[in-house]
Amino acid sequence: MSARISRRNLLRAASGAALALPLLPSLRSARAAAEAPPKRFVTMYTPNGVIHDGWWPTAVTSESDFELSSSHAPLKSYQDRLLILGGLEMKVAADGPGGPHQRGIGGLFTNMQLGEGAFVDGCGRTAGWATGISIDQKIAAAVGAGSPVASLQLGVRATENDVQGRISYAAAGMPLPPLATPLDVYTRVFENFLPPAATPDQDAAKQLMAQRKSVLDAVAGEFAALNQRLSAQDRQTLDAHLTLVRDVERRLSLGIGDCQKPAEPPVLDPVSETDMPKIAELELDLLALAFACDVTRVASFEISTALNRIRYPWVNSLGEGHALSHSGASDADAKAQLLARQNWHSSLIARLFDRLAVVAEGEGSVLDSTLLFWGNEVSMGTTHTHDNMPFLVAGGGWAFRTGRYVQYTDTTKNSHGDLLISILNAMGVPDTTFGDARYCTGPLSGLV
Repeated sequence: MSARISRRNLLRAASGAALALPLLPSLRSARAAAEAPPKRFVTMYTPNGVIHDGWWPTAVTSESDFELSSSHAPLKSYQDRLLILGGLEMKVAADGPGGPHQRGIGGLFTNMQLGEGAFVDGCGRTAGWATGISIDQKIAAAVGAGSPVASLQLGVRATENDVQGRISYAAAGMPLPPLATPLDVYTRVFENFLPPAATPDQDAAKQLMAQRKSVLDAVAGEFAALNQRLSAQDRQTLDAHLTLVRDVERRLSLGIGDCQKPAEPPVLDPVSETDMPKIAELELDLLALAFACDVTRVASFEISTALNRIRYPWVNSLGEGHALSHSGASDADAKAQLLARQNWHSSLIARLFDRLAVVAEGEGSVLDSTLLFWGNEVSMGTTHTHDNMPFLVAGGGWAFRTGRYVQYTDTTKNSHGDLLISILNAMGVPDTTFGDARYCTGPLSGLV
């Protein structure tokens, strides 16, 4: 067989399977860009700070040698995908309208202060909505604009229409209310989703996919012959290109065989403490499916609110959340309840990751292209401070070196605002500031 790819087969490949040669140093050829797996992003919020000695890693001998805390025990199998960040200050929440919970939740994902308003906190201070776009919506504009659903807002007992109950903002003063039940999520994501059996053009779609596969198979032998003429570096480039093409083919076939419309979830009560764990689990299951089917690429996930006057009976936490956080580590029973809650929060991330990890994509899984940022509105419920914030970044490691516990000491250069810039950059948004530029110095050091 000739080592030269025929023009006829190359054109057939480019038009029928989105296939073209990469531009190699040892072989000049026209190139059409192959599509890489899409990047996906999730913000996650839990309220009222954490118990620090149950949050930070133990037995730390280096950034990459440590034991996970009890709070993060459910994530043990994903330790190499975690980036636990200590010492960061959320400077934007230091002043401005409102109380510490209001300022914290408003600035957490926006890096902006609150506007004036009539929302009252527990001490009688007032504030309005956050005054800027949230990071999830900034990213959605970059990676989710062409998706059937640009972004999803998910909420678990986050029903208060108050600044302390919203984490996602389309713009200044424009909070996005979360979907409160799995049925709401199902309707939003899959209402217009046609399963294979109901697709009018299913036969034509299957024929097209068969043609794509045929084209790839037809040129496979010619690529093999071409490989003999290439340098080792070029062969590696070509192999990577073909992997991407195969992945394009797989994702173009979604809705034909890989993605099935899920069963409609049960009706659950959004304010029920009994239904709360099932709501959380089913919402994350639907999010995993939405990511796998490329229906959406960006989501926010909010558990309760900064008011947090709720119980967690399924983990034997029968105290009211906000009051428990004020007792903190000095009260043994309150501490045990709060640690159980923190452990359950981590288990939800593990559940989402378990589902994303089994969906093949490219040479890895959907999890490999998913980044999650978990944050809180205050550091500890007893102090209401915004220093040494409990932040965790997890998921794919395409941009950050994960499997590490990184502690920062110079808060003049390393802050919460800089972390948001780093996340934006990792998601392909090249901005050098985000939110209030006064609280930004550039991408956070030590992540890449």
